[in-house]
Amino acid sequence: MIKKNILLSSTAIPSNKIGSWNVLLTNLLIKDATFFDKIISPNPSYKINNVNVLVKNNKFSTFLFSKFDIFYQKKKYWKKLKQQIKGNEIINVIIFDDIKTLQAIDFYARKEKKRKNLNIIYFNRGFRFEVNTANRNIIYNCIDKLIVQTEISYIKQVKENHTIPCEVEILRNGINSTLFYPLSIEKKEELRKKLHLKTDIKYFLWVSQDRPKKGLSIVLKAWEKITKNNNDVELLILGTHNEIKGKKITWLGRKKNEELAVYYQSTDYYLFSSLCHEGHPLSLTEALKSGAKCLASDIDPISEVLHNGDLGYLVKNPHFVENWVNAINDVLVNKINFNKNNIDLIKLYDEKDWIASFKEILNKE
Repeated sequence: MIKKNILLSSTAIPSNKIGSWNVLLTNLLIKDATFFDKIISPNPSYKINNVNVLVKNNKFSTFLFSKFDIFYQKKKYWKKLKQQIKGNEIINVIIFDDIKTLQAIDFYARKEKKRKNLNIIYFNRGFRFEVNTANRNIIYNCIDKLIVQTEISYIKQVKENHTIPCEVEILRNGINSTLFYPLSIEKKEELRKKLHLKTDIKYFLWVSQDRPKKGLSIVLKAWEKITKNNNDVELLILGTHNEIKGKKITWLGRKKNEELAVYYQSTDYYLFSSLCHEGHPLSLTEALKSGAKCLASDIDPISEVLHNGDLGYLVKNPHFVENWVNAINDVLVNKINFNKNNIDLIKLYDEKDWIASFKEILNKE
């Protein structure tokens, strides 16, 4: 019988850092502080009442021990976890995107003949495991239940590995619908005035870190061509460490997750220019739920997130600058339907559904 749900995290939880899964988990704990019986993580910078964190302090650098013994630094997690095992009870061990911790827990549990007491539930927040096939098979064999975010991610992993020797479930991202939601035309105009945005300008928003795989350089080259023939457009850029300058570009720096909603709500179009396979991109989902018209790279699983184009404009071959130029010109000139089936965006990818489905996964035998 499963009695406990224990989260293992090498990132301090709760967290106030900008990120994907740590934001989701922190929001989860704010709404339900007792969702996990225990959390084993580094010391968080702040606490949420009734959240039970067993602090795992790092006395040595991760870099030092990753060179000599990848399990040594993770053994501290096992020691904390082993203390929670009582008799023959089974514990749900929840791990998010941390292969080293996963392998170490599986290794020590088998070594000390405690593996039967653990039900390891691993959340793969990316599209797949970015290691060679042989190592993927080793990883799969450490997992009892693998959680992916899209159906295409599951299908792709089966095709590449031929077999996945563990149970699999799909849990799509869930967003706070009381924070990220569409505004009426009147409310949107009021918000634009508050943010000092002009009413006669078409605003395009780009949000991400300035990593090459996020495609900002391609968007900037496309934007340079767009602004040669369009004066009533502006590109807003959020999330980069370095200031971005250019014609018809406004750099807004970095913002915390809860500060992003007003920018999604006030913009006309959202550009998601990822050049890689994503898990279930948080920023795209937030922008979509906030009513922004999304132009996004047609790279799996983005088409699935946008319901095969029914909820956005899919840019084919997004590594080509000209394709972004054509896409932006298309939406400026033509009347594009960005919600073909009139889906209720407030109910779509809702955080409450995510929490309920997460709980259902943990309660399954």
